Amino acid sequence: MSFSNNAEQLQHDRVNLQQLVRRLEKTVASEDWATDDAARPAWIKTRVALQKLKYARRLLRNVELYEVDAEATSRYELLRSTLDRLENVVLEVDKRVAPKVVRPEPILPTLPVPISRAVEPPAPSPAPAPESPGGAASPAADESLASISAQDLLLGSDPSPTRPAPVPSASSSTLLPSTLPKFADKSASAAPALQNSAALHEELSAQLAQMTAQLKRNTLHFSSALENDKAFLEGTQEKLEKNYDVMTKERVRLRDHRSKSWGTTWIVMLSVIVAAVGFVLTFFVIRLT
Repeated sequence: MSFSNNAEQLQHDRVNLQQLVRRLEKTVASEDWATDDAARPAWIKTRVALQKLKYARRLLRNVELYEVDAEATSRYELLRSTLDRLENVVLEVDKRVAPKVVRPEPILPTLPVPISRAVEPPAPSPAPAPESPGGAASPAADESLASISAQDLLLGSDPSPTRPAPVPSASSSTLLPSTLPKFADKSASAAPALQNSAALHEELSAQLAQMTAQLKRNTLHFSSALENDKAFLEGTQEKLEKNYDVMTKERVRLRDHRSKSWGTTWIVMLSVIVAAVGFVLTFFVIRLT
């Protein structure tokens, strides 16, 4: 079966190859490649012709694979040279009428330059009010003075008295900016986002609960509808079975009645025929006698 299919396909390929080469020669000879139609440009015609030439070469390879005749081989060589000549002509025309490849404009120059967000300097903390000359001294200064006086009393003969340590001024800390990160802006901007996400979560939860309730109601409705349909189908099936039994009984009864009626009909007809024959015979007997 496969051998017959292959032989039939080979015969079809031979016929198609001859017809295709003939059509290609006619097309290449009669086609006006110079005219450029808006509906079908010349370069589309050349591409179609090249595809047909490629298909013709494939058919030629298929038929040459199973060919053993020398005359057929020479004929196929002639077809191959014809295809080469037509392909050269079409390729030359395709190079001439092929549309020029235009590169699209780059998108990168059209994109806006990203603007870097400037870092806001930290706000300086308010400096404390300077102390008045007549004001009270700080507790740290009092403690240092007390320690100095005690040392002077104990070590009065020392030529090099201990120099008191400088008391750090409260205003020196305000001269340097604070390097701690400022989370106030971030927390202030994150609070509305958290509120929005919480509201969205609640809304989605409410929608999911509503959809769950709706699905439950749909399930109950469909189950009740299926139960009703099942009961209706069972009742219909029971009625059909009853009708089938009744029809079967009626059919048997009609068959018996038909056989009886035909027997009665033939008896009546024979009785009529016998009576008619008897009447005729009686009439002739009376006439003859």
